[in-house]
Amino acid sequence: MALPKRFYVPRCLGLGMGFLAVYVNLPALRHEALVMGLLLGYCFLWPHLAYLLAKSSTRPLDAERRSMLVDALAAGFFAGAMGFNPVPSGCILTMVTMNNMAMGGPRFMLRGAVASLLGAALAYLTIGAPFTDALGHGQIASCLPLLLFYPLSLGYVFYLTAIKLIKHKNQLSEMSRTDHLTGLTNRAALNDILDDWVRAAGDGIERSVVALIDVDRFKDINDKHGHIAGDRALQKVARIMSSCVRERDTVARYGGDEFCVILRDTSEVEAARVFERMCELARVDAGVQAGEPVPTLSIGAAMYSPRARTSAVWIHMADEAMYEAKKGGRDRVCFAG
Repeated sequence: MALPKRFYVPRCLGLGMGFLAVYVNLPALRHEALVMGLLLGYCFLWPHLAYLLAKSSTRPLDAERRSMLVDALAAGFFAGAMGFNPVPSGCILTMVTMNNMAMGGPRFMLRGAVASLLGAALAYLTIGAPFTDALGHGQIASCLPLLLFYPLSLGYVFYLTAIKLIKHKNQLSEMSRTDHLTGLTNRAALNDILDDWVRAAGDGIERSVVALIDVDRFKDINDKHGHIAGDRALQKVARIMSSCVRERDTVARYGGDEFCVILRDTSEVEAARVFERMCELARVDAGVQAGEPVPTLSIGAAMYSPRARTSAVWIHMADEAMYEAKKGGRDRVCFAG
């Protein structure tokens, strides 16, 4: 229900200020009591009704657009009731037109203009107010609140909408770069990070390590204990790896039971300590339910070298080292030669 709430307060403010602009500029009319009743009802009851209609609708945006067409019709009617006095009539019609343009673009603005013309025609045929261009200081002053404050309230509404859209966009962007199970960077985002870094030969790249990490016998965990146990094992490994690296490093789920780690600005000895620590923590049965196997890790790592011309080559070097770790008995760390 966020949309109805965002329009509710500006509509209340706008119609409250619009009441002043119309009331002060109404000439003496044959149907003065009728016009005043319509003006009071429109300015002080309609905002609440429009809010309730949008709130109860399954399509709040469509309900708000219908309400804006009612606003356009009413603006045309009260412009006619004021004898089409240029300044107050232009003031209320401009506010309505601005709303319609912001809500639905030029096409919706034209629909609003048609509604305003119908409202003006209705006023002319039923009230027949004579045209007037009289404008005193009081009449000008009655229009100032609408001209000064209503655009500010409307601008605030669209500011809130823009902030919300930016937040949603950032959330979607984050979701597109994050693995849903582990919360780690996903493979697509990892490839982008590594490609950009290798292409630009980023700072400290010659003292950096890429490692591929495989959960040993992961298929057996899935087959014997079910996919939920497999998911728990992957989540445990993700937590372990994240706890062992620095903020500037990257941990990603590469696919299935494989992970990738980028350690920036480090030596082979320092990197080996980090990876040995990961293997050590993985052997601890914390986070594993009774009867489930404790996952171990086979880690293949590759320091950057000139032959790593692309990120794919660098990853392949780490992959070959991981194969050596598996061939050597698993649960160990091997560096590419």
